[in-house]
Amino acid sequence: MIPIEMNNESGDDEKISHVRYRPATALLLQVPPETLNRSAMSFLGFRAGDNAPIFCADVSDVEEKIKDVVKRGEGADADNIIIETSKDAKAVGPNLPKFDAGILAAAAGLLKWQQTVRFCSECGSRTKLIKAGHKTQCLDEKDIKCPGVNYPKLMPAVLTLTTCGDYCLLGRNSKWPRGFYSCLAGFVDQSESLEQAAAREVLEESGIEVLHNSTKFVSSQPWPFPNQLMVGFRAEAEEKTITIDDGTSKNGASKSQFKYPPNPNLDREELKDARWFHKDWLREQLGRHADPREDLSRGGRKEIPLGSIALPGTHALARHLVEQWVLEESGGKNKIPVVAFAGGESPPTLPPTNRSHVFAVVEFLGKGGGSTTAVRFQPTGGGGSPTKNDHERLLTDCEREASRLRGLLAKAEGANLKQILKMLGGGQIDFTGGEVSESAAYDDEREACLVAVVRNGGGGDSGGVEVPAANQEVLSALLRRQYPMHDVLIPGIGQ
Repeated sequence: MIPIEMNNESGDDEKISHVRYRPATALLLQVPPETLNRSAMSFLGFRAGDNAPIFCADVSDVEEKIKDVVKRGEGADADNIIIETSKDAKAVGPNLPKFDAGILAAAAGLLKWQQTVRFCSECGSRTKLIKAGHKTQCLDEKDIKCPGVNYPKLMPAVLTLTTCGDYCLLGRNSKWPRGFYSCLAGFVDQSESLEQAAAREVLEESGIEVLHNSTKFVSSQPWPFPNQLMVGFRAEAEEKTITIDDGTSKNGASKSQFKYPPNPNLDREELKDARWFHKDWLREQLGRHADPREDLSRGGRKEIPLGSIALPGTHALARHLVEQWVLEESGGKNKIPVVAFAGGESPPTLPPTNRSHVFAVVEFLGKGGGSTTAVRFQPTGGGGSPTKNDHERLLTDCEREASRLRGLLAKAEGANLKQILKMLGGGQIDFTGGEVSESAAYDDEREACLVAVVRNGGGGDSGGVEVPAANQEVLSALLRRQYPMHDVLIPGIGQ
C-alpha cells in the first residue's frame, strides 16, 4: 500500500490525523514466473472501471522483489514512492478506498483459509488448490480413493445493539483499550436461529434479558478476519419502573413513575465492562475520537480522554447500528433538562473533582399530569460539605426555574398550574478519580476510574446539614444518564 495523504478531522477536544492509502499494484506481466508461481495465485474478480482481472497470492517470501515490480510500474516517480506493508488487513482497510478495502479483505480471508487446508481432513494427505484457489482437493497420497474436498468456511456471528427506552447497551472486552466500546457480539451455536443467538449472547455477557420477539434484523457485513459474517440486530430490554411517592397525598395523586434501564450483571470472562448510554450523550460522542485499534496516525495511537468513549470506525457494522439508532427521533421531546446545574444550566462534560456539590432531586409537573424527574446540583459555597444556606440557595434556583417553566406553559398551552415543582430529596456529591500519578509507568485503569460519591440526605461525619434523602435508585440512574463513565457510589445501593 502507498500512503497518499494525511487528513485532519477536528473534534471538540483534539485533532486526529489519519493516513490514507492507495493499493500498491503489480502488473502480472511484469512479475517473472520464477518470482511468483502462477499456480499459487487465486482469482478475486474484476477491477471496477477497466475490468482488469485481480489475483492474490502469499508474497511474503518474495516481498522485496514484488516491491521492485510495483515501483517500476509507477514510472518516473518510482524513486519517491513509499511502499508500506502490514500484516493486519483489518487495521489498514478503513484507510483505503471502499472497493480496494473490499478486495484486501477478500484476499486476506482467502489466503488465511488456504493456509489452514494444506492437508486433507479425511486422510491427512496433502491437498491442491483448484477452482482458482477457492476449493481444495485431496491428492490421495495413500491411494485410498479419498474424496476429501474443502471450501472456504464461513462462521456467522451476531452483533446486537440492545436498547432500553432512550438508552443503549455497549460493552468492551479486556483486550480493548480503555474507553473503547461496541455492541455485544458472539458466534452462532449449532441448532439455534440468528435471533436466538443474539438474545443468548446479550444475556450471557451482560445479564440483560431482551424482550421476547424484540430481536429484529438490521443489516449484515462480511468480516473475513478470518472468516466471519457479521449479522446485525436490534433488541429491546424491559425498563425498570419505580413509583415515586412524596407522601403528600393519601389517594395516590402525588405518585409518579420513573423508568430506567436494569443494571448489567457481567460475565467477567467475556466482558471487562458494559454500560447503558443515553441517546443524547452518545450523540455528542460520535466522531470525537477514532477507533484506537485502527488509528494509524504518525506517532502512534491517541488516548481516549477520561469520561469519553470511542466507537468502531465508520466502516464497521457496529458503528452503523449505533449511528442509525442515535439519529432516530426519541419517543418524546423533553424541553426540561434532566440533569443540570441549578437553574437548568448545562453541567460540564467532566465535573470538577476539587470541591463538593449540593444536589436536589426534583419533579417538574406539566400540563395533563405529565412530569419530569430531574436532578439539580451546584458547587457548595465554601467548597466543603453543604450547609443549610447551600441547600436553600439551590431550592431557590429550582423554584425560579419552575416559575419560568410555569410561564412558558401558560403562554404556550394556556395552562394554569398552581404547583409545578416537587422536592424529592437531596444531599452531597463529590466527583473523584481521573488523577493518574505522574510516576505511573502507564495510564493505570483502576487508578483513573471516575466515581461519583454521593451522601444521600447529607449530614454524617463530614458535618453537612441533613435534608430528606432521595430515592437512591432514581438518583443513581439520573447521574448515570449524564455521566455514564462514572461509577456511582451510594451507601445502600449496589453498583
